[in-house]
Amino acid sequence: MLSNWRKSPLVERIQLLRYILPFTIAIVVIIYQLMIARTLADRYGHFVHYSVEIAFYSFFGPVVSWITLVWIEKSILEKEALENQVRTQTQQIANLASASMDAIISLDSHGRIVSWNRGAQRIFGYSAMEINGQQVDRLLLDASQLEERLQRVGLVQNFETKALAHDGRSVMVALTLSRLEDPNKINVPSTLLIMRDITARKEREAILEEERGRISRDLHDGIAQTLYFLALKADMGHEQVIDEPEKAEEALKEIGRETRRVIHEVRRTIFALQPLHWTEHDFLPALRKFIEKFGAQLDLQIELDVSENISQLPEQLEITLFRVVQESLNNIAKHAEANQVKIHLKHNSTPLEVALEIIDNGSGFEIEGNNRQGFGLEQMKRRVEAQGGIFNIERQKSGGSVVTTSLPIPGENHAEN
Repeated sequence: MLSNWRKSPLVERIQLLRYILPFTIAIVVIIYQLMIARTLADRYGHFVHYSVEIAFYSFFGPVVSWITLVWIEKSILEKEALENQVRTQTQQIANLASASMDAIISLDSHGRIVSWNRGAQRIFGYSAMEINGQQVDRLLLDASQLEERLQRVGLVQNFETKALAHDGRSVMVALTLSRLEDPNKINVPSTLLIMRDITARKEREAILEEERGRISRDLHDGIAQTLYFLALKADMGHEQVIDEPEKAEEALKEIGRETRRVIHEVRRTIFALQPLHWTEHDFLPALRKFIEKFGAQLDLQIELDVSENISQLPEQLEITLFRVVQESLNNIAKHAEANQVKIHLKHNSTPLEVALEIIDNGSGFEIEGNNRQGFGLEQMKRRVEAQGGIFNIERQKSGGSVVTTSLPIPGENHAEN
């Protein structure tokens, strides 16, 4: 009984005391008057009776009032301390949500957005003022399917789908959708939606698959066929050593040339297998390191020029820029017969974009449909254009090729606003 009393809300306990306390005091007064007061008056006279009665009422009332007020004060202080603790924890959670790089969004029972953190603004480009009150299907095309799944299983976790950003870009996200309890059935957020931008991760996975395919084609169509040719040449040379020594000598020279070319290709392929990872604010140093190693491995003189106004770029743009540099250098090393390459990377403010230019002094190369030379570059062209950019290759009159890429920087204007 006492434990239930302590667990009940403060308001309920005070309301209960409002009825119990006056009734209890009345009972005590009646008992005193009918039993104690009469006995004192009969035995000791009215003087003693009145003295005790005055002492009783002057003591009983204040003591009961004091005890009641002390209890109420203690309960209120406990309640305020608990509220302060909850308020502090709520503020800490709000600060964590605000600082999170993930989008943390709450929805009402009608699927409208009612809270929007900085992570959501960073990913999608909307400010809280722009998006609050809007339907969530403005972001998620399959919002109705997710709601049905949530109704069916109660939780949607690590679901990968496409979302739409403010500027129309498609953003790959992994989302978790869960229902919030609302026992009082009032208009409070009823669904919590957490989304993580996995566009860059998906881009890396796609690039890895493309690189594996390219290496597989190079090994099968280039190195494997050349080694088979060298084996045939060696057999022919073995037969010609005695009867046709001049032809055997020429065959050996050709074997030497082709072997050195194969070694060059193997070195390039092995280098391509080495993954390049960079952390935040570390893209340009990692790119410089890759270019230095590539040039040293393949006897290419590569110069990288980066404008001073280049700042941190979105990770997806960094991945695309690296891939264009990597694929262009691979094609230069394999097809252009160049010994010098110049790479220019700059940040343009009008329009807001990052521009990349790669110039070689070789015989030139270009995209030629889906042949072995142009396949990787064709994929690069599609990837750049999918991000709203421009990709182009031109032969120079003086020799060599120029690869130009421009990529718009998404969300920067919104971030500033």
